[in-house]
Formats: sequence, structure tokens, C-alpha cells
Amino acid sequence: MPEPPDAEAEAACRKAEHDREFAAFVEDSYHRVEQILLARCWDREVVQDALNDAYLHGRVQWPKIRSYAKPIGWLIITARNKIRKEQQRRQREATVAPEDLPPAPAGDAADSWEAEELLRTWLHQLPSRHAEVFQMERAGFSNHEIAHVLGLAESSIRAYKLAAKRRLRELAQEAGYDGRRRLGGSRGSR
Repeated sequence: MPEPPDAEAEAACRKAEHDREFAAFVEDSYHRVEQILLARCWDREVVQDALNDAYLHGRVQWPKIRSYAKPIGWLIITARNKIRKEQQRRQREATVAPEDLPPAPAGDAADSWEAEELLRTWLHQLPSRHAEVFQMERAGFSNHEIAHVLGLAESSIRAYKLAAKRRLRELAQEAGYDGRRRLGGSRGSR
């Protein structure tokens, strides 16, 4: 039985509103979620594929997840699951010898893009949970929100953040960075 004309118009109006809300959500969240996922998975293509799949699934589920306090958390969990499944599939297909892996990018962090690449390289030297928590904090999540999304205790989140920051500081010092200046630079001694 067809819907009355008023109900059809109302449904179309509600769909248009949901489309606008979802488009704004995607624009606001895509880069933050991508950075969080890249902290755990080095392969940008896998991350982008998982993100695209998660956003497609999110669009279908938008009427439900739009009411969540943090719909971005749902998106992160969905994308993480897709990444995990892709990594498991790849692992089953082939194992790569360490000497066949590409070298980690190195260089001077002269601009913000290079600094981000250097940070991503260092994040991949951390345990994946530490890197993920660190990136979520950088994206503006509180300890409580991170704990809720990852299903951990807040005390664990604090410990992971502390350990991640300590290790990143060590890696920066090993690379010759001290505070905001690079050691041995042309500015002389302090």
C-alpha cells in the first residue's frame, strides 16, 4: 500500500536532512579518523579502503548512529575491524621476509608534512595500542572517550599515553631532537 503524499514528503525531507548531517560528519571526521587508523596500520591504502567501507556502512546506519554521543567512535571501531580482517587475509596469503620490507622513511623534519611522516614512522615503533591511544588523544578524545571506544579502563589509557610519550621522547632524542631544536644545529649551544 503506497504512503500518503504527506508521509512521502516527510520521509524525503528527513532523508535530505540525514544526508546533510552525514556529509558534515564525514567532512569533520575523515582526517582525524584517518590519522588514528594510520597510527595502527602503516598501509595508507588499507586504511583508506577500510575508511571508505566504514563510511559507506555508516551512511546506511546513520539514522541509528547519529544519536550516539560520539558517532566517530563507532566509525573508528568499524574501520579497525575492517583493517584487522584485511590484515588477516593478507597474512594468510603470504608472509614477507624482513629484508623485503621497504625501509622506514628518514630525514629532517623541516616542514609539517615531514614532521607528520617522521612521527608516523616513530609511532610504528611503538606497540600498536600505545600508538592508537596517542593518536586518539591528538585527535581530541578525552581519556574517558578513548576508554569507551577501545573498551579499556581509563587507568590503562593513562598508562598507554604515558608510555607512548616517553618512548616518542626517547626516539626524538635518538634522532637528534631535543625539545623544539635539533641537536647540532646552526644556532649554537644554549
